[in-house]
Amino acid sequence: MSSPRISLIAAWIAILACAGLWISLDDLLPKETENAATEPLEPGNAALAPQMMVGFKEVFMGKVVVSLLSLESVTQNKNLAGQQISALLSPTQPPVMVVCGAILLTRAEDFTQARSAMQEVITRVERDPTAAPPGFLEVAALVDQGILDVAEPAGHHELSDAQQETLEATFGWFGELLNSTGDSNPLFEASLASSAWTIAIAMGVFLSLATIAGLWGFVWLVILAVRSAEATLAKPLAEPLSTATRLPWIFAAWFALTLLLSVGVALIATRAGRLHGGLPLFLQLASMCLPLIALAIGRRRGVSWKQVCHDVGLHCGRGFWREFFYGFTVWATAIPMLIVGALIAFALSLLLSKELADAGHPLPEAIVQGSTLTRIVLFFLAAVAAPIVEEIVFRGVLFRHLRDLSHTWGRGLSFVAAALGSSFVFAAIHPQGILFIPILGALAFAFCLARETRGSLISCMVAHGFHNGLIVSFVVTLSS
Repeated sequence: MSSPRISLIAAWIAILACAGLWISLDDLLPKETENAATEPLEPGNAALAPQMMVGFKEVFMGKVVVSLLSLESVTQNKNLAGQQISALLSPTQPPVMVVCGAILLTRAEDFTQARSAMQEVITRVERDPTAAPPGFLEVAALVDQGILDVAEPAGHHELSDAQQETLEATFGWFGELLNSTGDSNPLFEASLASSAWTIAIAMGVFLSLATIAGLWGFVWLVILAVRSAEATLAKPLAEPLSTATRLPWIFAAWFALTLLLSVGVALIATRAGRLHGGLPLFLQLASMCLPLIALAIGRRRGVSWKQVCHDVGLHCGRGFWREFFYGFTVWATAIPMLIVGALIAFALSLLLSKELADAGHPLPEAIVQGSTLTRIVLFFLAAVAAPIVEEIVFRGVLFRHLRDLSHTWGRGLSFVAAALGSSFVFAAIHPQGILFIPILGALAFAFCLARETRGSLISCMVAHGFHNGLIVSFVVTLSS
């Protein structure tokens, strides 16, 4: 067996070993201290309140529904929020989500269905206490009493101040919403009205932008397909590589360094806490950027830094500004692919168990809870640092290596294989869960297409950064 082949096999053994460790990282790293109460919650006793039961996902859905309810008051269309609330009340939803839906029904003045949903979820948890967090039944009883108080103001069901505090301590924004629905809080109501319209406008702008971009992206994909069929599409990756045998080792070294630094950061903060202000947050930034020193492996006798950078796409292609503005077209081409990815994810959600289908990311929670400085750093992480690092590593190194490895298969098959392989790895190492792999993979596939046709990574970085920046900006708007 030749030396280059042995080196290639050894590099991929190292990559697979790193991938295995990465998958096991949550089990290897120290866990966050759980603050769940183990004692039953006495109604009105806030001292024994369990942990906060709702997160960003529930609040996101709640604010969207309240925004739709605000639109209903203007448009007189009573179907805008109904379907969203009905989805929250499904028997397959977690009990906490059902309670959130019941509170939203109360806001919509559908008291009968709200109380019916509460009785059903209470019965479900009484049969299987493990289906809900500790203290859920006690808090659910308070929610049911609060709904009854809103439905029958003269029925002497009013919650005490301590009980209202318990609701807000366990159900957060939803607790405030129920309390204010029963006993109007002027400050909360004013904030809610302002927030509802801000979110409605932001959603309208976001959807309009995505629609226009998606149409342009679809047209551009057709143009690229026609040019490919006519063999007039540029072939920047056909140039020979000086670092071909080094690319898999660059990726393996980057992966290993990222793992080591992740473990190091974990000594200071748990994995979920790395995005929360101060030293852990800046260490997270450093641990993202420092592994790029693995590019030094590409250097060898006769190979300059300029050649290494060119091989991984760190060059201006057809001109910096031309590549920069082409990045927005790259993002547009990603929209149709994201739709396909979302459809695949939906199909998977019907097949996977609830545990596997559950998806989430620590970034939204960190944005919601963070200070202004924390949000600025998180925006830089998501919209600048991550796109630069990930495009260099995944489209610059991994995709280019897989493309070179399969070049004898023909351009079309080689591109599809390299794009699917690198996109799957890119999506799988993100913490959103299995359900988001098709969505993130679709986004990555669009970036691979830009790398294939442009050579330079500039347009990929711009598209990636623009996408992440939009998402972070939307989350900040929702958390207002």
